Amino acid sequence: MTNRPTNEERNAQAETPTTPDFSRYMVCDSYSVPATDTTPAGDAPEPHRRLSRQQLISLDARLSIRDKGILLAVRRHRYLLSGQVQRLLFTDAANSTAGLRAASRNLKKLCDFGLVDSLSRRIGGVRAGSSSLIWHITHAGERLLRLYDHKAYPSKRFFEPSPYYLAHTLAVAEVCIQLTELCGDNKSQLAALQPEPECWRTYSELGKHVALKPDLYAAVVSEEYEDRYFIEVDLGTESPAKIIEKCQKYHAYYRSGLEQEESEMFPLTVWIVPTIKRKEHLLSHIRNAFVKQPKLFAVITSEELEQLIRDGGDETTLC
Repeated sequence: MTNRPTNEERNAQAETPTTPDFSRYMVCDSYSVPATDTTPAGDAPEPHRRLSRQQLISLDARLSIRDKGILLAVRRHRYLLSGQVQRLLFTDAANSTAGLRAASRNLKKLCDFGLVDSLSRRIGGVRAGSSSLIWHITHAGERLLRLYDHKAYPSKRFFEPSPYYLAHTLAVAEVCIQLTELCGDNKSQLAALQPEPECWRTYSELGKHVALKPDLYAAVVSEEYEDRYFIEVDLGTESPAKIIEKCQKYHAYYRSGLEQEESEMFPLTVWIVPTIKRKEHLLSHIRNAFVKQPKLFAVITSEELEQLIRDGGDETTLC
């Protein structure tokens, strides 16, 4: 007998979705799928072919409610891992592995239809299995979702995202999913969840219109309370000076009174950081910068998010 996993166990582990540390994936050395081109001469690649309105209407009739839910989720979050799609929309499966396989099948179908596509880069490498594929909506997918919307929308070209932008976008999506999972019981409910740009706020400062741009806004309702949060996802790349500059905007927006006038409270701004060392570093700088001013911020690691939502967090994280 040995402790080494069998081939079956290795395959099961590779297909089990995990929560990666996105701060580690901000470089271009993550696993990439070798580019292959099997398109016959003279034809456009399948994911990029132009679909007519009639073709989109035909595809729309073939999509299930869950298929459209996937399209809406991928568009809302910009990029999603297969494992994140599974956790959002395939929670009724017998287990997470079965859910991931079902999510992968649906994503492949939507990809074959030309409505979503995956990046060549993966998060976590090839060993992470199909859960590491990163999906985005295509132009055809956007047009399908807007079939019955008669507004004029500008055409957008797709560009491969930078490693930092991709890691940060996926990390924000991960927080959204964690909040959805934490508020999936009878003890608390997610009353609002707004990613960018829905959560942005505008106010006036020195006669100029200024925009406050959180990564996320959330409102959680429990039996007795409603807690509201602006959320900033930090991957440990910004200097303390940049963090303080952003905090000053929150203080300016707080002084404007606009949020309190509309909702009778000002949300707690939560900085979610990758490590305890980073947490202590930011707590020290924010406290020194805003002595004797209202404590508008909390700095936590991702592991402390559940305690914040369930129990209101720890006073030692406030600054």
